[in-house]
Amino acid sequence: MPYGRQTGRLLELLQLIGYALGGEAGWRLAERIGVESSPDTILRKLKQSAAPKTAPVRVLGVDDWAWRKGHEYGTIWVDLERHQPVDLLPDREAETLRRWLEAHPGIRIVSRDRASAYAEGARKGASEALQVADRFHILCNLTQALQRVLERLAGTLRQIRIPQAEDTNVCPSPSDTNSSNAPENMLASDAPTVMTEEAARQSRHQKLSQERRERRRARFEAVVAASQKGLSDRAIARELGMGAKTVARFLRAGQFPECAPRYRRTALTPFQDYLARRGAEGCHNATQLCRELQQQGYTGQRSRVRDFLRPWRTKPPSQFPKVQKLPSPRVVALWLSKPEERRPANQQQIVRILTAAHPEVARAESLAQGFRAMLRSRSSRELGPWLHRAHESGIAELQGFASSIERDRSAVSAGITEPWSNGQVEGQVHRLKCLKRQMYGRAGFLLLRQSSSIWPSRQPNNHSRTLRVHQNCG
Repeated sequence: MPYGRQTGRLLELLQLIGYALGGEAGWRLAERIGVESSPDTILRKLKQSAAPKTAPVRVLGVDDWAWRKGHEYGTIWVDLERHQPVDLLPDREAETLRRWLEAHPGIRIVSRDRASAYAEGARKGASEALQVADRFHILCNLTQALQRVLERLAGTLRQIRIPQAEDTNVCPSPSDTNSSNAPENMLASDAPTVMTEEAARQSRHQKLSQERRERRRARFEAVVAASQKGLSDRAIARELGMGAKTVARFLRAGQFPECAPRYRRTALTPFQDYLARRGAEGCHNATQLCRELQQQGYTGQRSRVRDFLRPWRTKPPSQFPKVQKLPSPRVVALWLSKPEERRPANQQQIVRILTAAHPEVARAESLAQGFRAMLRSRSSRELGPWLHRAHESGIAELQGFASSIERDRSAVSAGITEPWSNGQVEGQVHRLKCLKRQMYGRAGFLLLRQSSSIWPSRQPNNHSRTLRVHQNCG
């Protein structure tokens, strides 16, 4: 138009900059290349642009994305054949999904996770479409069931002694032994007064830890008492001011669940083998060992080396029992669901000890390996016998997992045999999060909806190549 202040090419340039970088970062780039604008102008041009028209979709992937994690969620649709987002929805309700699917006929396959809202919305909005449950989410559900089994048996499993591998010479952490004994080989800087202060500091830490444990135990006993009165999990959570998931976890445990030990990697961790070898040679001098480690790249403090050496002053490292703590139930559940050929030697050793010590863990590990083998063989005929074995196992958590599979059996069977999955949908969700953060929280729903669909991440060469890649990955 004759009175226009921006040409069509300039408008297109600002829109492309805004789609790529957002308002603030886009304005900085535009200023550097000589285009006068402002962050608000770039965002306004984005909102005024027309959304691109998409071709009819035949294979659709659906997943949720977080406006605020744990509070508000939306839904993203992805064309799995073209590797391109199709649309965004402001929520993840089944009715919203149904209306969108009814407005877009012609969809033949819907790939989704195990959420019941997506299953119901796809069934009502595209009744003729084949629903495919994502294999990754199915394995996640299996691992969560194994984790609940281990949490229930945590009190028994922690009493099992796990020896270290033969090729490991790392000495136990100083916190595993009594550090209040008098040292035998100390420097002048390691005076008894320092040891006393250190012991007092550890005593205060242990006291605070014990107080936190007593508070957790009191909450656990309150939950059990309320459950015995006949209150539901949600009623107990409201009455005690706790999360419903915490209440359910307490009740599943059957006994007070102790906190799993947390392992923290420090600057000294890569050098523990060297310290153990020097300790076996008779060198217990913290200052000398710290100098040797600094020559090898150690950047930590000498006090950490001194604390690591403290147990050696009462008895030599060779007399320490080679025992390691059992990792958290979540970590062990991942090991149980992992194929044996992919487990390192230390993980395989712990799994064998646990399965030999507790028959319920052995049955759970056998069922997990059978389910994973079924997914890898892509044979849905084995699903029925596996569900029967899970129901006959006597493990309540795996029985619940099997019941959820039966309720969604057609989609799970399709997920085993079909080449489609939600892998690229997860990538598009990650990309959407990046767009949302690039715009400094100023990206509303309409702006995100346009930005996510106009900037395709990758275009495949052809559909047959995409199918071959899916089949090879499966």
